[in-house]
Amino acid sequence: MRNQFGGLYPAEIIAQALRILGQGLKVCVEISTMSLDAGLIPYGEEVVAVAGTGSGADTAVVIAPAHSNRFFDTKVKEIICKPREI
Repeated sequence: MRNQFGGLYPAEIIAQALRILGQGLKVCVEISTMSLDAGLIPYGEEVVAVAGTGSGADTAVVIAPAHSNRFFDTKVKEIICKPREI
């Protein structure tokens, strides 16, 4: 990883790990965390997050997000749909 990215940056490692399951899943996790941090969704509740790539929404998950300062408490409860290939 150090050779591929030119260093070890925690945020980039997390993003790349989430991309293993698809860009849409990464975005679902990010937007649910940002929404929780902004107070737009209630803490401790499951929500449905929908995201995708430039061609439209193609991924949906049920997620219980955590605030960004407790990011690893986030729980992806269910992957409703995601593309097989990107």
